Amino acid sequence: MKKEIEPKQFEDETSNIITSTLRNLLEGITGILTSERKDYILSVSRIFQRMRGGQFLSIFKEEWDKFKEKGRIKDDYQFTEQHKVCLQELLDFLDNDSPDEMHFSVLKKIFLVAASEKVTDRNSILPQQYMKICRNLSSGEILVLNACYQVTKEDWFKNTKQIDSGAGYWLKKIAEKSNLKYNELVEVHENELIKKKLLTDRQYGDRSGVMPKPYYRITKLGYEICKYIESYEEEK
Repeated sequence: MKKEIEPKQFEDETSNIITSTLRNLLEGITGILTSERKDYILSVSRIFQRMRGGQFLSIFKEEWDKFKEKGRIKDDYQFTEQHKVCLQELLDFLDNDSPDEMHFSVLKKIFLVAASEKVTDRNSILPQQYMKICRNLSSGEILVLNACYQVTKEDWFKNTKQIDSGAGYWLKKIAEKSNLKYNELVEVHENELIKKKLLTDRQYGDRSGVMPKPYYRITKLGYEICKYIESYEEEK
């Protein structure tokens, strides 16, 4: 007779790791607060970063636990290499970067979509790659990329064969859609997204044109990342 696996073998290690990390964050903050005044003054920004990181980590733990309770994440997923790499990426982001809500939200969504194994399976390397790419985007770049993606879902874009391909029109549209307001500000992030292969380059010798179809300048890679993130809402 096949021996059944005891439930304790599937103890949620991820939740335990997060709890332990939160405890260490708190102890670290307490240690700074009790140090000499000189050290304390130099560590003010670090304290704030740790507090923010702790808040985001608590939010993530709550969502992870809910996904597990609802059966959207298999018990043995936490032992996969994909999960370990993605968890390390998230923890590194919270510990070493200056965490903000926009970046955290994007990384969290990629993580949980991967864990649900509905869009990709546990053997895929795409979630890890998506997290690394998004972690290295600025908040403005995320706004521009998301604005382009939202345009591709609008009826006028889907039903119009010939769309204005002028760079000026595209800049104005994305400035409005992203709430960045200024065309020049969109251009700053546009150039970086082109370098990162998430936006197609401009056309013509004077760079006055863009290629609006099929994804309003988003590359196939950029489009798939946006679609992957969006699937979190369906999973949620």
